[in-house]
Amino acid sequence: MSGHGPGPGVHTYSVEVEAATGFDADEIADFIDGVLADPRSWRASGTVSFGRTDSEVPPGGFRIIVASPSTVDRLCAPLRTNGYFSCRNGDRVVLNAERWTNAVENWDTSLVAYRQYLVNHEVGHAIGMGHQDCPGIGQLAPVMMQQSKTIGECAPNSWPFPNPA
Repeated sequence: MSGHGPGPGVHTYSVEVEAATGFDADEIADFIDGVLADPRSWRASGTVSFGRTDSEVPPGGFRIIVASPSTVDRLCAPLRTNGYFSCRNGDRVVLNAERWTNAVENWDTSLVAYRQYLVNHEVGHAIGMGHQDCPGIGQLAPVMMQQSKTIGECAPNSWPFPNPA
């Protein structure tokens, strides 16, 4: 699936937070749960849902890991995250703790909105979604646009379905 629609079914995930980040793992897990349960998230497609587990993730599931930049680089290899980007690599959705704390320079809305984007974008990869381009001047950026690199002529957007029915 290269961007046509999210893979159907229930997607099981776990949330892990690298101790070196100093983040509260329960707070981050609650935030991620809220993003994935939001009616604007991937579940709005009507074909996917999410369930978190605190035990081993079953085949087909994924691990969401918030980690320091150096750990992100290691977990994302051979992808080059350069201590800056996040990634999806195999069954891992790896979120860069620096981006979690500071967003990116070109992001001109709230840090909470950036975190929502980060979760939705990388989870989008885990369920089979590919990158998308800006559809036009002033339009909302697709959540699968690489908004951490540039917003371009689009407006920042955190959600796959920003205006659910």
